[in-house]
Amino acid sequence: MGNFIDDNIDAIRSEFKLLNHWIYLNAADQMIPGRYWLDAARDFYGFVEFGRMEDIPNADVATHPFLTAAWRESIERSARFINAHPDEVTNMYRPAIAANLIMYNMFDWHEGDNFVITDLGYPSIPYILQDLGRRYGTEIRMVRNVNGEIPMEDLEKAVDDRTRMVIVDRTTAFCGFTFDMKEVCRIAHAHGALVLDDAMQTLGAMKVDVREDDVDIMISGAYKWLCGPEGAGLFYIKRSVMEQVDARYRNYIWADIPGGIPFADRDHDTLASWTHPPEQTANQFSQDVTIGPALFGWIATMKFYDRIGIENVEERVRRLGGYAIERLQEIGCTVTSPTDPAKRHGLITYTSGDYDRDTAFFQRCAAPGRCMKPIKISMRTLGGVGNLRVSAHFFNTEEDIDYLVDLQRQMM
Repeated sequence: MGNFIDDNIDAIRSEFKLLNHWIYLNAADQMIPGRYWLDAARDFYGFVEFGRMEDIPNADVATHPFLTAAWRESIERSARFINAHPDEVTNMYRPAIAANLIMYNMFDWHEGDNFVITDLGYPSIPYILQDLGRRYGTEIRMVRNVNGEIPMEDLEKAVDDRTRMVIVDRTTAFCGFTFDMKEVCRIAHAHGALVLDDAMQTLGAMKVDVREDDVDIMISGAYKWLCGPEGAGLFYIKRSVMEQVDARYRNYIWADIPGGIPFADRDHDTLASWTHPPEQTANQFSQDVTIGPALFGWIATMKFYDRIGIENVEERVRRLGGYAIERLQEIGCTVTSPTDPAKRHGLITYTSGDYDRDTAFFQRCAAPGRCMKPIKISMRTLGGVGNLRVSAHFFNTEEDIDYLVDLQRQMM
C-alpha cells in the first residue's frame, strides 16, 4: 500500500508557497503558512467585511468564535484527531497559557507535594513550577537524560506517593526524544499521580491516541508540526479528571444555564441569572484566546490532515528523519537525537563536533551563497545534548536533506 503523500508530493508542497524560496527544515520552531488555512482566515474577514457578524437574535458566521458553529466543529475535529470525546477538548493556544491555568487555577498544592519532570523539558512549565515551590513548598524532581534519552527506570524511581503530577514533553524540543506515553502514564498512575503531556512537538508529526495512552491532560498549539495558524490549538482533559476539578477560574460564556446565555431574557439579572456552575465539558477551561480567523484556519488545517492522513504523515516523517540521520553520519556528524525510530520522529539534532563550527554553519544557512536558497533550521541545546536541529516534516524531500548535508560537508 502506497503513501498518499509520496504519490502527491508536488501538489502538497504547493500548499506552502515559501517552499519555492527556502529549504524549510524548521517546523519544530514555527511552520510556514499553508494556503488552506490562509484562505480560510481570509474567508472569515470576508464575512466580517460584508457584515456577517450579528449576534441578535442568533450568532452569525463571524461573530465571537465561541458563539459560532465553527467552535463546535473545530472541537469535534480536534477530538477525533486524538481519539477523545468532544466534551474533553476545547480550543487553546500556547502551552504556556494552558499551563498557567492548570498550575494556578485548577489544583491545590501542599508543602511536600512533588512534580516529576525531565532535564529535556521545555522551560515554560518548569518556570511555573519554581514559582509553585516558592509559594507552596512543593518539590521539583528532575530526571536526567542519558545520551539524549530518558530511561523509564529512572523516571519510575523519581515517582512516589507524594508525586502529584508527572510532566513530560511527548517529543522533546531539544533533541527529539519521544516518550512511550503509555508507559509514562502507567508509572504515574501506579502512585495516583496525573500526567501532563505537552504534545507541541508531536501532534501533526505522529498519530496520537489519548485513550490508548491513558493521558490525563494534554496541551498543544497549532503553529508548529500541526502546520496550522497561530492562535489555535487544543486542550484535552480526561473526563474522570475534569470531574475532580473545581477550578478557581470562571468564564461566564460556559455557565451551565438552562436555555443558554440570558442576555435577552426579560428578567435577566447580573447576579441571580448567573448562579449556575460551569458546564461539565472542557469548555469551562477555555480562555477564549482563539479568535475567528484562527478558528477558521484551524478547521481547514484539520480538514487538510484528513485528506493527507496522519498515518501517512507519521510514516513519511519517520522515514525522512532516518534519512537525515544516515546522511549526517555519512559525512562525520554526530547525531544527538535517538536513532531508534521508536524513540524519535523527524526532529533530529546533531553536531559537527565543534560548537563554534556549528554556530558558523547555522549562520551560513541564512546566506549559503549566491543563487542558493536559504536553509531554515534551528540551533538548540539542553541537558548537554542538541546543537543543530533539523525538522524533517511530511512536505520535505530527500533532496531538501541532501541540500543541507552538501553545505554541511563543505564546512566540516
